[in-house]
Amino acid sequence: MPLYVTREQYFTAAIEILSEQGFRRLKMTALHQRLGVSSGSFYHYFKNWPDFVAAFLAYWTAHTNQIAEKAGATPDPFDRLELLRALTRTVPHDAEVAIRTWSAMDPMVAAAQRDVDRRRLDIIRTSVVEATGSERDADRLAELGLSMIVGWQQLRQPFDPEAMDWMLTRFIEMVTQLAEP
Repeated sequence: MPLYVTREQYFTAAIEILSEQGFRRLKMTALHQRLGVSSGSFYHYFKNWPDFVAAFLAYWTAHTNQIAEKAGATPDPFDRLELLRALTRTVPHDAEVAIRTWSAMDPMVAAAQRDVDRRRLDIIRTSVVEATGSERDADRLAELGLSMIVGWQQLRQPFDPEAMDWMLTRFIEMVTQLAEP
């Protein structure tokens, strides 16, 4: 039994449980078993279960923000879209399916899901506008790009990164065609 685990290890264990078993199995006991620690370890970091959930959602949201910030630092919109396509592979897709399902049951999770979706839509929309020089269908195109990811997460379990990569490549080709005079 480990003597010490970190907050990060709790969050990583939560992602693993969500990915493998779904949100209904994400419980304090499951975290303790996964990490091989007692409940005292949990209470060292978190006041209670809602405090853990809030911290976990902040951790998950921060990962999305890191992707958006990394992509946003890329000045060329086509390079940005390509980087977003590549970074899609770093998302824990099976866990995100569970989080999206969980969001239908829990208002705090739903608020985090909306924030994550909004951030993703913003970076895609900005890239589309800069790539095409037009705001004309930017919202719908951003929604299409994100819907491809969300839809594929729901359809394909376990997640197939190669198929997702193919779809996002087609999306970027479509944006490129719209940018051509």
